[in-house]
Amino acid sequence: MYVTTNSAQVWKRMADENRQSAQLFGKISAGLAVLVLATGAYAFSTRAKYNDLCTTIEAKAEKSTTLASRELAKSLTSSFCG
Repeated sequence: MYVTTNSAQVWKRMADENRQSAQLFGKISAGLAVLVLATGAYAFSTRAKYNDLCTTIEAKAEKSTTLASRELAKSLTSSFCG
């Protein structure tokens, strides 16, 4: 009887430890998922702002009257706006 009881306690303890580990990994996974979503949203937002900046530079370069400002805008757009 003692062996059966001891074995049942061991299995229960192992099951509890496995459940706790699963909960911990679940929380870590949820945290990482939130972090990935936040990073993706930040990257998308940054790229959109960068694209707006390039569009503004190109629009102002077309309206510019001086050769130097057009060359500067051309250099900026070719280097950074790909």
